[in-house]
Amino acid sequence: MRPIPLPVRSPGVVLACLLACAMGCGMSDMGVPFLNGGNTDEACTVDQDCADPALFFCNTALSRCEPSCRTDLDCSVKRRGELNAIAACESQALGCRCDASRCVPALCTGDDDCEGAAVCRDGTCGLPPPSSLAAACRVVPARVVAPVGTTLRFEAWVSDATGQPIVLRDGLSWSAVSSRVKGGGTGSGATFTLDSAGTEVEAVEARVGAVSCRASVTVLPPHTAAGQVRVLVTDALTGHPVEGASVVVADALGSATASESTDAQGVAVLVSRNDSTVSVFHPDFGYLTVANYDMGGSRDIRLPLRRNPADRVGGVQVRFSNLAPVGSGGALALGLAGLSVPGLLSEATAAQVQGPEWPVDLTLSGVTRQFQVPANVWLQGLGVLPPESVEVPGIPGVCDAALADGTDPETATRMGTCGTRTTWALTAQVPSGELPAGMMDPGTDPLLLLARALPRSGRFSSAVQRDAQFPLYAPIEGKIPPRGPATSLDFRQVPLAFPFVVRVPPLPRFRDSYLARTLVMGSVTAPGRGTVPLGLGAAVNVNPVDPNTDTQPLLSAPGFVRVRMAPAHHGLEGQAYRLVALASSGTLGGEEPVGRASSAVMATLDAPHFDPEGTDPVTLADAFLGIPEGSRYNPDGSLWHGLLPREWRMDATVPGATAVRATFTNAGGRRWTVWVDGRRSVTGVRLPMPPAGMEDRTFQGDTEGSRASMSVEALSVATPEGQSLNLSALAESGALAPEPLAAAVHAASTLNYGRPQVTWLQPFEGTSLARGATVRVRVDGFRVGTELSTGDEGGVLLTVRDGGPGCDVALVRSDVATRSGEVALTLPAACSGPEVTLVASLVDGLGLPLRPAVSAVRTVRVP
Repeated sequence: MRPIPLPVRSPGVVLACLLACAMGCGMSDMGVPFLNGGNTDEACTVDQDCADPALFFCNTALSRCEPSCRTDLDCSVKRRGELNAIAACESQALGCRCDASRCVPALCTGDDDCEGAAVCRDGTCGLPPPSSLAAACRVVPARVVAPVGTTLRFEAWVSDATGQPIVLRDGLSWSAVSSRVKGGGTGSGATFTLDSAGTEVEAVEARVGAVSCRASVTVLPPHTAAGQVRVLVTDALTGHPVEGASVVVADALGSATASESTDAQGVAVLVSRNDSTVSVFHPDFGYLTVANYDMGGSRDIRLPLRRNPADRVGGVQVRFSNLAPVGSGGALALGLAGLSVPGLLSEATAAQVQGPEWPVDLTLSGVTRQFQVPANVWLQGLGVLPPESVEVPGIPGVCDAALADGTDPETATRMGTCGTRTTWALTAQVPSGELPAGMMDPGTDPLLLLARALPRSGRFSSAVQRDAQFPLYAPIEGKIPPRGPATSLDFRQVPLAFPFVVRVPPLPRFRDSYLARTLVMGSVTAPGRGTVPLGLGAAVNVNPVDPNTDTQPLLSAPGFVRVRMAPAHHGLEGQAYRLVALASSGTLGGEEPVGRASSAVMATLDAPHFDPEGTDPVTLADAFLGIPEGSRYNPDGSLWHGLLPREWRMDATVPGATAVRATFTNAGGRRWTVWVDGRRSVTGVRLPMPPAGMEDRTFQGDTEGSRASMSVEALSVATPEGQSLNLSALAESGALAPEPLAAAVHAASTLNYGRPQVTWLQPFEGTSLARGATVRVRVDGFRVGTELSTGDEGGVLLTVRDGGPGCDVALVRSDVATRSGEVALTLPAACSGPEVTLVASLVDGLGLPLRPAVSAVRTVRVP
């Protein structure tokens, strides 16, 4: 049993604000799991009215004495004596901790925390569940297609007759049931090697008692043909081979030199004698390009495709139960729910994580403020009537039961119309009298509130349902998709009982400043399910704005962030803990705004530990990557500002980045992801034309033929031993798939370039203007300015026509924009006419229109 150390005494924008308000409060009898001890019935008005002010405090909200503490020892009978002992602290093996001056049950984070034969389940030590409870299991991954010699680890999820998860300590065994594979063992997972080639067959079996489950494998023969590259294309989230995908090999000029369609095993073999760019196209999946593949390698690459994120909608309904009783003054209850995200969080769209927003009006102390709340946030209190449930969107995957419409699971999995993920929620309930009035101030920085609240935020809990299966539907314009299956979550399942401190690396610069805010998330990674959040912390960088996050209350130096986290629970025990520190130039959550930069550091965590003062902070060893600025793409068929036709490249490499990917997203939400080795990002790549009949996703898909939105991500990818992996090695090893990529990425940074746009703010269409009036437009995805060496791209040209002689074809240009992207232009004083046409266009530094052209038109009356 690991000893529990005694502490040494020496803390989306709207969503974050609500979280901060819920966490930024004092404690009362609603503060489950805070415990009552002896002499708690004494009436009081101040602490001195209690029997021993060192062991009790006066809860003025209830006018009664309640146990208090300064150290863990204050919670034990050794310090309190028999008369004032807290029975719950003495009845459990781990005793209690002193958390925010209150005695709370100590939780375990793993089996090593428990004595003897006991195991840690749901944060509590107890007897291990018997293997006889197992009624079903599922192997993850359920399907594999890979070459001979590939080594893979398989895991098993076990559940009882009611479908509830079971985490066994003993009784689970593994074996090879086909000569195609070799391996075996015992425990939650085992490693197997693909040994001989052949078509799909059930080959790996997990067994517990009379219950067994299997995984299927397709083993490809060794690729030995000279002058050829073999490409295996699979569904990134199910492992199924993708048949009928178009694979194109292109040369350095972007000209296709070979093309083939994948067969039933997802394989295409193409001629390629020199380093080549390999692209895969399929209308149901995101396009994928690997630039400058090194033909000196194995010439055997695996390219996983993710389904188009907007082609399917759906998920689950989450209902909350077991709320604490609310006193006469009312309370604010909040539940933030989600479904686990496979792979890197940056690969999921906002619509796949939180859904649309809805307005709520909260009233506190006579003040009402409207919040825009994502659809996956449940609220009750402060004038808000709670919805029966909240909608939580999900990402496609596998399923093992027939859907409501009778579709069998195998067909649904292949079609991308189902998924199985882990439902999670972070919850809090706070008496209205303890909510800070500052939460209603529109100018309040939500991350600052959250950072200040964390030292005394013992109200937060984590809730998990490990296995949630749901259908997905094709969206129909104007119609609400069918509601997904309902799942009920215990509002107070497991508390975020582990406060600790994380030392984050120095923040990177972006343009003229340092990144402004940092969110630290504690999580577990569930194989086949994805990332499940179990806690969080926050910090801002405003006073002063420098490379370090601001000093938080009761911490001695800047650069430290308080985090609160729950242990793995409800079927996730034994899975790897992980920390992600995400620094951002702007707000966090929701749709990624154009121009927002972020940088993240990922690290494994042995386990969350109880260290509220930060005496032993968790230090993130890797540095934040710099922001991938200077990315450019020329969608035109002619040379443009040094870029060849259809060429993408960066002006400079990102130090420490081993790979870079640019992702284009068109109006339909369909993507084209282009991978480039980090060292070759400055030489770039010329993109091939998609095969006939397939859309070019570097364009928006609108009638104007404008460019699609673009974001660029730089990644530091390495083996567990710390050896860097280049792009060719990632493609050959299959590590571009979501789970191995997420495990191998140590740091990543992203810049959302958006797409060049100009939008009229004033005047409105048909408005009457005075002569010489000032008009305003907003520019997005384009840096207005004349300092081209620092990333400025040009200005806004206003063309005035169809008026009188004083304004016919008059030109006005501005190269100055506000921080929000607004540009003001003044009409010629002599210009007038009944129908004057104003055309605002984006132009480069030489005054030439962009290609494709970007403009917006207004017609006004100038008397």
